Amino acid sequence: MTSNQKNKDVIREFYSQRNNNTLGEYLRNKAWDEDLDGETRIYLVKDSIGCVVLFFSLKCGLLFRKNQYDKLEEDERSFVDMLVKAKQEDDQETINNYYEYGSAEFSDIDRLFKIADKRIDSKNETRELGDGQYTLKVEECFSGIELRHFCKNEAYSYPDEFKTPIGFGIFWEVIVREVLKITSKIGCKYLYLFAADKTENSDIKKLVRYYKSALKFYECEEDDIIIIKPEYDDNCYGLIQEISKLPGNYEAVWQEFSDVYI
Repeated sequence: MTSNQKNKDVIREFYSQRNNNTLGEYLRNKAWDEDLDGETRIYLVKDSIGCVVLFFSLKCGLLFRKNQYDKLEEDERSFVDMLVKAKQEDDQETINNYYEYGSAEFSDIDRLFKIADKRIDSKNETRELGDGQYTLKVEECFSGIELRHFCKNEAYSYPDEFKTPIGFGIFWEVIVREVLKITSKIGCKYLYLFAADKTENSDIKKLVRYYKSALKFYECEEDDIIIIKPEYDDNCYGLIQEISKLPGNYEAVWQEFSDVYI
């Protein structure tokens, strides 16, 4: 957006009723500085005479998978905590008793013992490095690109002959191409977004269904992956998709909706 100074005037006419026009206010009042600072990259999609049809923004992000300890049930976690204490005290008799007790109570006692050993190693590492206060340890991290904003200009009059829904077309023909261009230079696994709709729950579900069916996003719990969600996106619904699958999804989605989006 900030590559052209004239865009400062162009965005003044942008309007969206979503979230009481807060997205329009963001574009007019905050987006320029964020784009200029490099915090968020804002993209304006214009028609042939320079009117803004839609804007979207991209931002680097991070997703992760919780470690095995955090996935445990409450009784399993309590057992691992007791086991860690016994192992740190080198109390072999208690450790043997825990193994016998745990074998009867839990389906995979050896897994819990391994998790306890990892907990001890992690505690020792934190103590040696001194980074515990500033570090969140997880099982695995995944690089991501967040589609932070994705909003059409409701003040724009669409030509009658334009039959393809604008959000659908721009996502697949503009946003996906830009994401693939970025990831041709840096490694990145996921594209994700938060379905931004603070109206009734039924509307949120409707928006989520659209993102899932037409844009091929899905809930991250399928892969046991956690999205870091800021307060800015409260009441929004997180969805992801693998960037490596975007080219295949691009081909499939145009074929799937060929009788509708013409």
